[in-house]
Amino acid sequence: MSLYRALIWLKAAENRLWVKPAVGSVVAVLIAMAAAVGNRLIPAGLLPDIDRSTLDNLLGVIASSMLGVATFSLSIMVAAFSSAAVGASPRAIQLVAGDADTQNAITTFISAFIYAIIANTALGLGLYGSTGRFILFVCTMGVLLYLIVTLVRWVKTLSVLGRMENTLAKLEAAAVGAMGAYRRSPGMGARTDHGATPTGEPVHANKVGYLRHIDMQTLQEQAVAASTRLHLRVRPGQLVHPGTVLVIVEAGANADNPPDPAALRQAFVLGDGRSFDQDPRFGLIVLCEVAQRALSPAVNDPGTAIAAMNTITRVLVDTPTDQVAQEAPLDRLSLVPLDQSDFIHQAFDPIARDGAAVLEVQLRMQKLLSIIAVGCDETLAHAARRQAATSLQRASQALVLDADKVRLSELHTTLFSSSDRAS
Repeated sequence: MSLYRALIWLKAAENRLWVKPAVGSVVAVLIAMAAAVGNRLIPAGLLPDIDRSTLDNLLGVIASSMLGVATFSLSIMVAAFSSAAVGASPRAIQLVAGDADTQNAITTFISAFIYAIIANTALGLGLYGSTGRFILFVCTMGVLLYLIVTLVRWVKTLSVLGRMENTLAKLEAAAVGAMGAYRRSPGMGARTDHGATPTGEPVHANKVGYLRHIDMQTLQEQAVAASTRLHLRVRPGQLVHPGTVLVIVEAGANADNPPDPAALRQAFVLGDGRSFDQDPRFGLIVLCEVAQRALSPAVNDPGTAIAAMNTITRVLVDTPTDQVAQEAPLDRLSLVPLDQSDFIHQAFDPIARDGAAVLEVQLRMQKLLSIIAVGCDETLAHAARRQAATSLQRASQALVLDADKVRLSELHTTLFSSSDRAS
């Protein structure tokens, strides 16, 4: 496994859920054993003598309470996962699972439990002299202080974990991060290839999966070593299969050291699902799914759908756009451009379809699309105007009351005639 893939693996929320507690448990054992080591290094009599029963009581309280707290916290986390999957979208679970406060709390509780068990066992075996007991007492006080801070933060986290507002905020943060990275570097460090399909030797995918990440630096190094250029024909978020061309090796590569197709494929990380990191569309799509679920007959919550649309609009309008043209640092790579109109169509069209008969949703959609038409670049503005017209057409066929149709049509005319004049 390459370092890039290892870092991605460690970054995945489902892996951090057990890696952090595992590392914390090892640290807890080391802290408990440090007192025994200090007992041998520091002469007896230099430090105060702590009564063994005091330590035994403290460690017993930590061990008995932390096991229950850890079990309770895990049940809360599972309930939050279920709430996010049912109330928002199953694709939002990875963000809820990645909540730093939740992971730190569970890691702290499990580590404290293991620390107390190991330290109490070592204390009973007589591994600590008077010096070791004092060191153990200081370490235990530090553990208790950290537990108090963690518990206070955990109570605050419990008040919002799994709630719709918290899930939407996490989705917005993930979408803004991916959108900001895209706007800073649309080519992910490479130049975007707007011309015809380049000629050269194609390298195909060897299995079916979603493209989650691309190791651009490794591809640059391989292109330099082969004295050639690599033209990437896929972007993160795309579903690839053995017939998909991942990259085209430009003709004229170094015959003595041509790029290895297997090594090139290793730079493309595939998975069963999409990732938020390098895919600016995915966050918008998941927000759209939240709105769709809210509009389903079983839920019937237009307010949540409107909140999700508001979030989509903030991501598109408020995410800063880097106006300074920067030279692509990966000069040996080119990347197929992203159709920015997908940001609008994939985020709003499913909501327009599922909420066609809900006047409140349609009115808000027209207002939000007009904001995008005024506040974004021409590509997004054109897509927003086109989506507004499509949404109006869908609603005109789904709304029952003629007065509602007239109201929506008049709003559309008012908003987009003014935005057209402004553009």
